[in-house]
Amino acid sequence: MGVDSPLFIIGTERSGSNLLRLILNQHPSIAMPHPPHILKEMIPLEPLYGNLGADSNFRQLVDDAVRLVELHFSPWDVAIDKDAVFAEAIGRDVYGVKAAIYDQYRRAKGKRRWGCKSTFVIWYVDRVMRRHPDSKFIHLVRDGRDVAVSAKRSVFNHFHPHYVGRLWSEQQRTAIALARELEPERMITVRYEDLLEDPGKTVRRVCRFIEEDYGDSLLDYCGSEEARSLASQSRSWENCARPVIQGNRRRYRQESSAGEIRAFELQAFQELRHFDYELENDFSRLREDSRRGLGLTTLLKYWSWEHALQTYETARSLVHDKNAASLIRKRLFVMKLRLMLTLGRRSCRRD
Repeated sequence: MGVDSPLFIIGTERSGSNLLRLILNQHPSIAMPHPPHILKEMIPLEPLYGNLGADSNFRQLVDDAVRLVELHFSPWDVAIDKDAVFAEAIGRDVYGVKAAIYDQYRRAKGKRRWGCKSTFVIWYVDRVMRRHPDSKFIHLVRDGRDVAVSAKRSVFNHFHPHYVGRLWSEQQRTAIALARELEPERMITVRYEDLLEDPGKTVRRVCRFIEEDYGDSLLDYCGSEEARSLASQSRSWENCARPVIQGNRRRYRQESSAGEIRAFELQAFQELRHFDYELENDFSRLREDSRRGLGLTTLLKYWSWEHALQTYETARSLVHDKNAASLIRKRLFVMKLRLMLTLGRRSCRRD
């Protein structure tokens, strides 16, 4: 298997993707750094760079993508050479730049393959397949109601179960469609709960899929320097430095109200059933209420709840999370980049 066969963990954030990434990153053949989400942040901006066949435009895209990596709130320990990215990109677009950046990281680590755990790549599988048709996609799915519980204490996501459920449902529908479109050797679905229950068995299955040897040392991820560093940066990642927590499931039954569970299930009952997660509410009633939709009063209540918790968690992270300032710097950079590119394109149109 050559370096032109990258690995991607796709699905929804807060589904154990950092756990699986750290396990795979232990493999002697695989380099899988914490993701700066290059595709998620840069693909929406790509049209604003103009004709990427022009060296100046493509150079600007490369410089901005590398800067995004440099500002990543979980810093890489590899400095990316922009000139090398410019010269080695496999195509003049955001994915070509991303692949060159990750390949440079792979070489620095002395590994044979690179992997990416940016779950948002689920939206861009077609782009990946155009350049790397032999890619491997690991769809990691977790009970969405537990995703919603985890999301309430993280600054990286939506907060209210209504919004978490809506996103989880959309991403799982995308995964279901991909599983029908892609060949079995291209994509596998792994349940987070199976990884908790029997880590060795599940990781062996993943290794067979990616055509790499399994070793028990893969499960020693929590002792790695990266795992300890990641856990120290944010409460969102504190479990990374711990062994697999087998009981980390069905937390929603203790930590969510009946109304919160129903709000999630109303958005995602079909996908929950598809992945064999037992519903807490009646399926027929959920389907009927889903067709009717939510009233304005309920939506305003959810909106207020979402933004109040977002404000609280952001303030909390500024006090307790080491990477809070870095996260804000990165977000400001992306906002500024979008503004400058938009203004620059308008200026060109006037000229």
